[in-house]
Amino acid sequence: MYRMSEKPLIGADKICERVATLAREIVAVYDYDILLSALTGAYMFTADLSRELAKAQGVKALQRKIAFIKASSYGVSTESSGNLTVTGLEKVDISGKKVLLVDDIADTGSTLLGLLNMLRERGAKEVRSCVLLNKQERRTVDFKADFVGFEIANEFVVGYGLDFADDYRTLPEIWTLQETD
Repeated sequence: MYRMSEKPLIGADKICERVATLAREIVAVYDYDILLSALTGAYMFTADLSRELAKAQGVKALQRKIAFIKASSYGVSTESSGNLTVTGLEKVDISGKKVLLVDDIADTGSTLLGLLNMLRERGAKEVRSCVLLNKQERRTVDFKADFVGFEIANEFVVGYGLDFADDYRTLPEIWTLQETD
């Protein structure tokens, strides 16, 4: 059994402010062609980030594409299975393009490293990564996100798109999920 923490780890206002700042940081240094979102966990972050990127880019935003893939390695557990499943990438033309890969969280790093390698194998000109949350202490592979919203401790988190067995995604804040006795 699991229960949510008594208060949010990161409140909705703080998320909103950081996403806007993160968009400006990205636009200042990276002129991407395609924003590629790893669903399902990143759906809320991607929606908010893409709006903030458009504000920061102005008319250049009209030249940017957005695409979605489904990437998963968790299933119904609080631990990554280590098995990366990706669907939808075959529908996205990234050959010769600069890609901004957006995901909800960098945990062990295996999912993001696997995605980066797939994108490079498919001919992406350049790939940079953006994550809402980074759990550096959980890293098991050599991966460092280019753009990070928040550094967090090694706790299982839900809300703002992140889930546990498809629950909690619609919460506007980020909460920790704790095991009960």
